Amino acid sequence: YGCRPYSTIGWPEHENLRDERVEAFRSLLWPGVYEWSYIMRATCAGIFVIPPAKAEEMYSPENFGRCGTERAIIE
Repeated sequence: YGCRPYSTIGWPEHENLRDERVEAFRSLLWPGVYEWSYIMRATCAGIFVIPPAKAEEMYSPENFGRCGTERAIIE
């Protein structure tokens, strides 16, 4: 399928970029570690909480994983 673990090129089939969240979708994803990044634009200064990323199966949401929470400091 052209998608392998540790690949950072083109693994999402669809992306939703919204004001409050971003989403990446893939119909088939082999086990492994994947990286996906996006750019945020700050509209005001402050300290902000970045909620953890969450991955889940669409029809089996009990199978999921997530990373840790981060903070962004905008000066």
